[in-house]
Amino acid sequence: MGADSPEIVIGAVENALYVNMMGRATQRTCPTAEHVISDFLSSNPQSAIVVLDMTACDWIDSTFAGWLVGLSKRIGRMSGGQLQLSGASDRCRDSLEKMGLASIFQFAEHDAPEDTQNVRCTTSDQPTKAELRLMLEAHETLAAVSSENERIFSPIVATLRAQIERC
Repeated sequence: MGADSPEIVIGAVENALYVNMMGRATQRTCPTAEHVISDFLSSNPQSAIVVLDMTACDWIDSTFAGWLVGLSKRIGRMSGGQLQLSGASDRCRDSLEKMGLASIFQFAEHDAPEDTQNVRCTTSDQPTKAELRLMLEAHETLAAVSSENERIFSPIVATLRAQIERC
């Protein structure tokens, strides 16, 4: 896995979808993780459990954080659905705490399943219009969490909207 081609690892653990972020929790991995998780949720509309293994992640970017909040809300609306973060480092938890998000998530430790599959993320440094929309939605979600987040992330929201209009 090179810097230009991040991967995620997927598998099944305890009747749940397991997704290992492989040390990257950024806008480059969100679209692929979103696709895999959306397919799983469509196939499991009742009691869907998604485990995101954050073991190797020392930090997360704002797109990933906002995407996580939206994902948590979406799964929470499902009957018995849960999003669990496994192996989140202190630094990762601190990042979530600084954005006022740590209390939103359930932290639960899980071992990686034996049978997994690597999935290459297809994003690049030049995001597509769909990827820009995902980034926009993530930052809008972050901005809505608190007035401090609104102050911090509103300029990013405005920039992303302008970038989408130019596409």
